[in-house]
Amino acid sequence: MEKGLTVAPRAVGQLLPMLARAQERGDTTGGTATVGDLCQGGQGYEVSDSAGRPVMAYVLAIRDHAAARVCWVQAAGGAMRGVDLTRELLPTIERQAKGQGAGQVAITTKRRGLIKKLRAQGYQITGVTLRKVLDGLDT
Repeated sequence: MEKGLTVAPRAVGQLLPMLARAQERGDTTGGTATVGDLCQGGQGYEVSDSAGRPVMAYVLAIRDHAAARVCWVQAAGGAMRGVDLTRELLPTIERQAKGQGAGQVAITTKRRGLIKKLRAQGYQITGVTLRKVLDGLDT
């Protein structure tokens, strides 16, 4: 991990302002859920630079499925000039997942650049979600 970055657990509510950018840039729910909704029941983490300034936040949720225990990245947002936080923090997230007995990490995104970065780190596309809002029936 980039020298000087630290990761600390935080209550999800504290992280919502930083995570709001994730919803603005990459809402995968078609507007049916807020980032707060997605993060309910998850564990939040704040990433700080060497000066202690928050630069990123993410929320993980462990889900047990019939075939595997999966660590889902519910939301992530932030930026640090000159640092690829995806590249720097995925190994940490993967260690956190293993530490909770998860054999997989899953991330849902529609951001093409992030997909490219994830694939370069060994992640595979396992599905695609398509949505259509029906006129007058989106309630």
